[in-house]
Amino acid sequence: MLRAFIRPVVVFASLLLPLSSMAFTTATTRALNVRAGPGTSFRVVTVLPARAQVRVNSCMRGWRWCDITARRNRGWVDSRYLQHSVRGRVPIVNDRGRPPGPSQPTPWPQRPAGQAR
Repeated sequence: MLRAFIRPVVVFASLLLPLSSMAFTTATTRALNVRAGPGTSFRVVTVLPARAQVRVNSCMRGWRWCDITARRNRGWVDSRYLQHSVRGRVPIVNDRGRPPGPSQPTPWPQRPAGQAR
């Protein structure tokens, strides 16, 4: 009985290993704004001090803006202010800051109020 329980747990845990290894840890080179999106037009979520440890989750094409996690905050930073190059170490996301994948389904148009189906 115990063996039947342990096997699925081990299989599930082994599937998580590749996902956790995709992130890359580095540090900031100076005080750095963490933004709500990939660009200076997005609001500042928090400001990290120089040499703050960050986990880089993914970057946009061209490696300029990266999605990071630091101090329980998640947001976007300019990768030029990270201590180590992230090029080739983390996944690339599309221009809207989301991983590439199937497009979102288009919702059906709403019927005007009072119109029969």
